[in-house]
Amino acid sequence: MYLALIGDLVSSKKLVNRSQIQEALLSLMEDINQNYQEIIVSPFTVTTGDEFQALLKVDGRIFQLIDDISLRFLPHTIRFGIGAGQVITEINRQQSIGSDGPVFWNARKAINEVHRKNDYGTTQIAVCLENEEASVRLNTLTAACEFIKSRWTANQIAILKVLLENELYQEDFEHKQVAALLGISPSAFNKRLKASGLKIYLRNKALASDLFLEAVRKEENHA
Repeated sequence: MYLALIGDLVSSKKLVNRSQIQEALLSLMEDINQNYQEIIVSPFTVTTGDEFQALLKVDGRIFQLIDDISLRFLPHTIRFGIGAGQVITEINRQQSIGSDGPVFWNARKAINEVHRKNDYGTTQIAVCLENEEASVRLNTLTAACEFIKSRWTANQIAILKVLLENELYQEDFEHKQVAALLGISPSAFNKRLKASGLKIYLRNKALASDLFLEAVRKEENHA
């Protein structure tokens, strides 16, 4: 069993500086391939001007990885489709092109679901597993997280960026440490944190990761 992740840039054809943004996307893919190389089977590859994909090991950091990509590419919005399943062709370990199988079909179904139903633009992630009930539960949970994130200010987004940059992507972290990394006082940080709902966001992301791994492993055992 593998994971496939497909991403595409929202409204990319309307962007004035599209060529520069495509170059920035290529550069980001190189960084992500380096930073997450231990879980990458077939590296993140830009397959068209505004779409990319990768084949990954089954790993609980999938939602952290997505947050990392999406926050680093702001202010532009990226949709993500996550699929789990098998690969029925030879795996290309140099670039994520040419391989096929249920894992990619499910990822494509997932991103099509984002196109179909994005909760008025707040939801940009969908999961597709063979178990439809598990997919519905996961997508309900991630949609709630996405709604929380859609309300964040730039200052609140900066908190999650710092957590990602310092490998603190979890609900429990030292407030004074993160405040210092942001260059603000502990009281200002606590006020910003309280208004963001970030702790609830990270708690639900951790739960989504656990449920996702559990569902995928069940499918693997029955394969």
